[in-house]
Amino acid sequence: MERVKELAKFPELRFLDRFDVIVPFLLAVGLFVLGEMLATHAPHLQTNGAQLLVWGFVVSTVALYHCTFSVNSLAHGWGRRRYATSDDSRNNFWLALVTFGEGWHNNHHHFPGSAKQGFYWWEIDFTYYLLRILAFTGLIWDLRTVPSRIREARRVSNNSL
Repeated sequence: MERVKELAKFPELRFLDRFDVIVPFLLAVGLFVLGEMLATHAPHLQTNGAQLLVWGFVVSTVALYHCTFSVNSLAHGWGRRRYATSDDSRNNFWLALVTFGEGWHNNHHHFPGSAKQGFYWWEIDFTYYLLRILAFTGLIWDLRTVPSRIREARRVSNNSL
């Protein structure tokens, strides 16, 4: 919160910042309880608390971590550079699919303030599509995208691999 002072005015964000382990803990407990309820009331589903906890929390969290960490590992080694940035970041289509748009890493390093990592219509960015839905419902607003003058600046001419 000390880095983004304006967020400190929201008590729910201050609470989550201080007690960040509560939400994952409640999710894990909720999944276990749901699994036990299903085992009791819907035995034909053949599930239980431990099964939902492992698949709904442990496996999904490990998969999420691997996808997240792979962006900095893979997108700085494989892909195409559209922009001349001060690092070796690259855009990687396959990584963008798996990480819902985060694979457009060179785009992100070119203009990190954009909510949309896929700068062009053919760059699939599922996270941005979800953000647009949330904006349509009024839950979020003021989505920043890359201005066209910045999008076209510092382009690498050979789009090297």
